[in-house]
Amino acid sequence: MNFKEDIEEAKERLDAWWNHEMIDRPVFSYYASKKRASLGGYIDARSSDWTLAQYPESIESVLDNFEKRAGNTYFGAEAIPSFMPNYGPGIISAIFGIVPKFQSDTVWFSLPTDPQAIISLLESVKLNQNNEWYDRLLKVTEYAAKRSNGSYQISVSDIGGVLDTLSSFLGPTKTLLTMRRQPEIIDTCREIILEKLLFLYDKLQDIIEHYCDGCNAWLNVWCRKRWYPIQCDFIAMLNPKWFKRFALPDIKAQIEHMDYAIYHMDGPYQIPYLNDFLSISNLTGIQWVPGAGRTIQGGEEWMPLYKKIQTAGKSVVIDTTPENVHHLYNTLDPKRLYVRTYYYTKAVSKFYLPSFIGDKEGALINDAIRWCKEKKQDKISKEELSEFLMNRNVHLDNKTQKEILKEVNLAFIEKYNFT
Repeated sequence: MNFKEDIEEAKERLDAWWNHEMIDRPVFSYYASKKRASLGGYIDARSSDWTLAQYPESIESVLDNFEKRAGNTYFGAEAIPSFMPNYGPGIISAIFGIVPKFQSDTVWFSLPTDPQAIISLLESVKLNQNNEWYDRLLKVTEYAAKRSNGSYQISVSDIGGVLDTLSSFLGPTKTLLTMRRQPEIIDTCREIILEKLLFLYDKLQDIIEHYCDGCNAWLNVWCRKRWYPIQCDFIAMLNPKWFKRFALPDIKAQIEHMDYAIYHMDGPYQIPYLNDFLSISNLTGIQWVPGAGRTIQGGEEWMPLYKKIQTAGKSVVIDTTPENVHHLYNTLDPKRLYVRTYYYTKAVSKFYLPSFIGDKEGALINDAIRWCKEKKQDKISKEELSEFLMNRNVHLDNKTQKEILKEVNLAFIEKYNFT
């Protein structure tokens, strides 16, 4: 299997990007269907296969499906074919004894535990073959890595964060109360979780490196060396004092453990801590996610935040809409920018791709959409598109015209959504 012919050139550009450098052009990642298909028919920046979360032993059929979808996918520019065993965000909680619950296209972890019993519970957990979920993660990762035979990358599973894991046992309220009343319990728990979390990460990556070239994770930015997307959703519950006391030390410890690291800054409640993140010298970059129901990543209102991150010497990772790509590269420092998007077909992608790859930056499609709006129409017919193209002296074959027609009309009925 060869899912990407130019993979070595892409890896060289990514090597430079991780060091805030640029070889011949900025890095850019995009996915496109080799033929127009449903979103489930090919791999895109948003795709998640929850089959393993529902059926933990189904790795063979999951990889069958991944390889089929990868074969239908064009991995453009610096998009690297990668598979992640997806058991849900924060799967280390299962290793500590929580039974994962799949519901509403995600996995939930909860095992209400008394603060007086939590330390002994965490200490009793051994990471060995007798631990069902630890053993499963290692075996599934090795099976996938061996099967890939170097034709695609295997990513470390979504392990989770320290306080997020602790909260799955104590719950948010008891976690906060214990921070206030018995902070020593929280400190001991943090130490245990962090130690086992990093041990698990190293074991998984050791397996991957035996069969694959490099490292990847759920954020899906390939790296030749070890890295991981660090996160702590629980800081939404903390005031600045407690953030520095209970969260920041573990974030720094995880970053220091890696060759590179990107912090996943999820939601507006994390903005107050941006300066703290930027002060971490060996943090490579930040992915800012506004949160569900808010404006897209890469939206104009977040430009000051992105510029602040880059001015501090960090990179930004942005999943955005096709029409927004060229604006981001024209506005932000391209050396410290990783933009990812997807297109319904490879034929359509050439009308959107940024100029440094030699394409049109969405000008034709956006012009057609504006033309429809000026005529107070919410769609364009085949005949009207032909007239539109003729007036602009643009000549396309029939197949490409059909793709453009679908793309323009799609803009009125479906919005790309990267929240």
